[in-house]
Amino acid sequence: MAVALIGRVLLWVALAAALAATLLLAAGERAGRPAVARAGRAAFWVLVAGVVGAALLLLGALGANDFHLAYVAQHSSAQTPWYFRLAALWGGQQGSLLLWLLILCLYGAYLLARPPREAEGLLDLALAVIAAAASAFGLLVAQVASPFVYQGGAPADGVGLNALLRADSFLLHPVAIYFGFVGFTVPFAFAMAGLLRGETGDRWIRLTHRWALTAWGFLSLGILLGAHWSYHVLGWGGYWDFDPIENAALLPWLLGTAFIHSAMVQERRGMLKVWNAALIAGTYVLTLFGTFLTRSGVADSVHTFAESPIGGWLIAYCGIAAAGAIYLIGSRLDLLQDERQPDSLVSKEGAFLLNNVVFLALALSVFVGTVVPILSPYFGPTVSVGPPYFKRVSAPLFTIALLLAGVGPLLAWRRAGRREFTRHLLVPLLAAAAFSLVVVSAGVRPLSAVIAFSCAFFAAAAVGFDFGLAVAARRQMQPSGVAAAAWHLVQRNPRRYGGYAVHLAMAIIAFGVVASNAYERQYLGLDIPVGGSVRVAGWDLTYEGLGARPDVGAVQDFARVVLSSGGRLVGTLLPGVSVGSDQATGASPTFEPAIHSGVAGDVYVVLEGYPAGGASAVFNVYLVPLVGWIWAGGLLLVAGTLWSLWPRRAALAAPRSARVFSLWSELEYDHRMGKTTEADYAALRARFAAEAEAALRSEGAPAAAALQPALEAQVRQRVRELVGSAAAGPDGAEGPAEPVGAHTAVGTPGRGGVPR
Repeated sequence: MAVALIGRVLLWVALAAALAATLLLAAGERAGRPAVARAGRAAFWVLVAGVVGAALLLLGALGANDFHLAYVAQHSSAQTPWYFRLAALWGGQQGSLLLWLLILCLYGAYLLARPPREAEGLLDLALAVIAAAASAFGLLVAQVASPFVYQGGAPADGVGLNALLRADSFLLHPVAIYFGFVGFTVPFAFAMAGLLRGETGDRWIRLTHRWALTAWGFLSLGILLGAHWSYHVLGWGGYWDFDPIENAALLPWLLGTAFIHSAMVQERRGMLKVWNAALIAGTYVLTLFGTFLTRSGVADSVHTFAESPIGGWLIAYCGIAAAGAIYLIGSRLDLLQDERQPDSLVSKEGAFLLNNVVFLALALSVFVGTVVPILSPYFGPTVSVGPPYFKRVSAPLFTIALLLAGVGPLLAWRRAGRREFTRHLLVPLLAAAAFSLVVVSAGVRPLSAVIAFSCAFFAAAAVGFDFGLAVAARRQMQPSGVAAAAWHLVQRNPRRYGGYAVHLAMAIIAFGVVASNAYERQYLGLDIPVGGSVRVAGWDLTYEGLGARPDVGAVQDFARVVLSSGGRLVGTLLPGVSVGSDQATGASPTFEPAIHSGVAGDVYVVLEGYPAGGASAVFNVYLVPLVGWIWAGGLLLVAGTLWSLWPRRAALAAPRSARVFSLWSELEYDHRMGKTTEADYAALRARFAAEAEAALRSEGAPAAAALQPALEAQVRQRVRELVGSAAAGPDGAEGPAEPVGAHTAVGTPGRGGVPR
């Protein structure tokens, strides 16, 4: 009883602290009273302490099998392995909500402990928005769906964790999804803080770029782990079925992807401001909507929790968040006007704008297909929307997104010369055309699959071609080996080339998705006697009999199936059926597939039944081409995201000058790679020279002596790399020096020009 009482007290204290933090932080910032804001920050720390304490208390109860707590009794048992007992924290409704609140508090605590540079004036309002979100979820776990409900007559044993959730991927999949969903709260909070203050520049974008990318990376990882769990645990030979709860994760991923691309345009060009505010607000609201779908019971899915009263609370908060965001964006439309118009649609800005339209169309089509079956009973007969709808609608849009993933790297900022762009586009296009001819000659059909494969190949070829041009440009600017030039590019611009890795990963995943959907073959209900064999598409499967072995908290019967091809032994597969020893796992068996994986695809075998004591066995066999490419592409996607987030030393003394020199760096490479015309290059180079001087002077650096020694060395090196070696003309001869005024701020005191 003490655990239940302490847990409830901690949650109520946390709720009170969340409400106090919301009010004090907002009031302190708006009224310009630092003491009030400090009190709000103290209240936020109380919120964090209360939630962390409650989570640790529940974990301790799960580990100790304290069945006096109804939550522990319903989601754990003495037979459940200890690591799955701890994972039961997110295996049930109430515990998963507490985990959500815990992650939100950890994000907020990190912001408080390590406030971002340039966050002054926005941080307190952003924390107030986060505290308001914590208040909503705090009310749910404190009153509506508390995990600390005490039951006097504790059972001797608990029900146990759902058998389908006893998989290694379950230890990570929900947590990654939650870190992704909750992570988007931070950029949303800073966006709303900026709107509240009337700040509509790119400051909130710069403050939250890494937060948004981190949340997107976690969400991507969670979706991939969920697909892996579905493929390896559910025994149906598939990994994605546009299930409502799968869509609940896909929707914010789509808008989050659009936001990450679109935010770069505002950061660099002061454009797409309304788009970015709407995209991050939509992403956050869709994370709440996904939470509602999963926990309300309105959607029929293997992923959902039982129907509960929290659905109304969640949809109400979802509506409040959406209404608040719409009001703030609408009231600040005059301030959200773009600072400049696109110089040309044939540019990165134009590609990102089209990217926004495509991903928004994808999100709308998936959203409609998800909510129509839920809403239709209220207006007439129930309308069923299945995978065929989603595939027909989403396939063309995803194909366009793949094309944009290839075209984007080939474009320059502001304006890409049409002739130069066409010349660069020609090589990847010819490569994709040659590839399409090869696959058609190999007998690949239908046309839709050929088009999808060719677009994926084009995206990969374009990324590789652009990287090759960048390496060549680097070697021209500073002679070195190919490997050294490539490494210099990758480590000096992790954001750009980490993004390239993600684009390449999406092309690889696309190959796996198209092949596994278009060419999967199913052989169901194969009844094989002991010692008998069956041939399926060149594979021979021989059933040698049944066996039994202890499993984790269960007993598993398995069939021994020898797999061979062309008379050559490939391996032995052991598809099984597990029956656990507690109520949750003993009520119904779980079928565990056995999979032989290869580069070309998987042989996926499920033991469906074994009549007459195993004298024969019934199998379902699925041949799934290239499905392993999805997991390989997923690993590359995660690696690319991590590389984009990898900390790198600051190249310049302050953010404004850093952005100018970053743009200048890209201009130099774009020019050397032939992406810009000579006229555009000269005009932009002169503009950057003036902007660099103005930025460095505004940062209090009229001469190198004003800079810290370490930063001075970095600035000297950056200017030498960007301008000194790049001053050579196209033929390699030394060209005209930059305007002296552009470098007086960073050259040797008393001397103009480039430091040598």
